[in-house]
Amino acid sequence: YHNFSDLLDCLDTKEKEFFIDETILKNWNWGRRKGGFSTYKKYRHIFDKGREIAKKRSRKRWRYKFRYDMPLTIRLSELLGAFIGDGFTNRYGNNTAMIQYTGDLSLDLDYIQNTLKNTIKEISPDSNPIITKKDNTVRLTVYSKEFYELLTKRFKFPSGKKCYTVSIPEEVLNCEDERVVKHCIRGIFDTDGCVFYDKRKVYKTPYVRINLTSASPILIKQVYDLLNQFGVIPTLTRSHQNCSIQINGLKNCKKFVEEIGFSNNRHLGKIKDLLV
Repeated sequence: YHNFSDLLDCLDTKEKEFFIDETILKNWNWGRRKGGFSTYKKYRHIFDKGREIAKKRSRKRWRYKFRYDMPLTIRLSELLGAFIGDGFTNRYGNNTAMIQYTGDLSLDLDYIQNTLKNTIKEISPDSNPIITKKDNTVRLTVYSKEFYELLTKRFKFPSGKKCYTVSIPEEVLNCEDERVVKHCIRGIFDTDGCVFYDKRKVYKTPYVRINLTSASPILIKQVYDLLNQFGVIPTLTRSHQNCSIQINGLKNCKKFVEEIGFSNNRHLGKIKDLLV
């Protein structure tokens, strides 16, 4: 258009009027549109086949049913706890909603394959959680708009980054069945907790500790209060970035195992002697 205007400036009035009357200004993408229509007419069967494949994939992706009003069972609550610890969800455009759990490939593979995946399949039998492994990380991914809305609308988990603000849902805290609350805490410790033994010489025998660290002070305060309520005495510490709960000593850790427990073999293997 600018070149055409420059050309007109070089002409006298009569010639300028002639070219303006005889010239049609087309849209900037007219050539691309013309080429697209021409290609579609020539290879229409290929385009139609591609559209059918896309429709089937879309229907398959959204067929996984997660009832919004499903009962809050101990299994669902434990899954929510695991999501609090190592879960992530987000929407990408209008067509993709993703829920993902992550863990250490060497330490959490069994837990993700045989606990989290089985729980999701129990909740939604026709779902197909995808497990991927890369470097030293294992991921369990579910594409489901209904699962996404269950987490973000019913249980009020934030979409996207949640580490600084995540908390135990009010529906879980207000549940009359205390097992629901305990299993949510179990899911949190299964994913974000750790068991270790202090082997310094100051102790005659290795001193057992169970630890939970989070960047969410709200979550740590909730868990701290709940553990006290269940007869487990935790120690609360804070740093400029994270808050931690530490359960110290054989008696106290054994009480935790009795009241809360673990489902992750990563931890169960370390505290098996406490179960005796």
